[in-house]
Amino acid sequence: MTLVETVRRIKEAEEKALKDYKDLLKELKKPEDAELKRVVLRLAVDKIFHKELMEAIERAYKEASALLKEHLEPFYPELEPIRESVMELDEGLALLPGVPSLLLPLDFGKVGYRIPPEEVLEELVKSFPEVSIIPQDKLDKIMEKFNDVIEREKEMQEGYKELENRAKHPIIKELSKAVLHNEEQHNAILTKVVGKFRK
Repeated sequence: MTLVETVRRIKEAEEKALKDYKDLLKELKKPEDAELKRVVLRLAVDKIFHKELMEAIERAYKEASALLKEHLEPFYPELEPIRESVMELDEGLALLPGVPSLLLPLDFGKVGYRIPPEEVLEELVKSFPEVSIIPQDKLDKIMEKFNDVIEREKEMQEGYKELENRAKHPIIKELSKAVLHNEEQHNAILTKVVGKFRK
């Protein structure tokens, strides 16, 4: 079963459970049902979050796969990025989240929330063309775009920190924390990339 099929199966189960909870809530009308209704209501709210997250993952996976197919596969056909293993361990190699073409040795271990170490970041930029061979107008455009992205990354980090602090629902709190860590990985990568172009 592929990752997308698994997500769809979970989403369908969440939808059925939500319907069952809603039906149950319609039955709990009497004053003596108030405490039970409160518990069921909380569970139904969780089902809404779960279902919507599965739908978002499904949409994101489709969009990410299309982007990888368009821009990465022609240069790295051996990675077969459209397979479900894009975000998982595969054949002794881990793919770094956010950098589909950068392979890490298995002894590096699970990337998780860790910032890639300096040697991994060095490996990423060493295959870039030397700045001296990039026409100045193209280099200026590249640097302008990277500077824009870095500003957006700062805004996103601040936003996810605030969301994590303000969120009451544990799913939103944990999701915010996970995305914040991923944004910190992005920041480390961008800093290294921009440093290469500024040399």
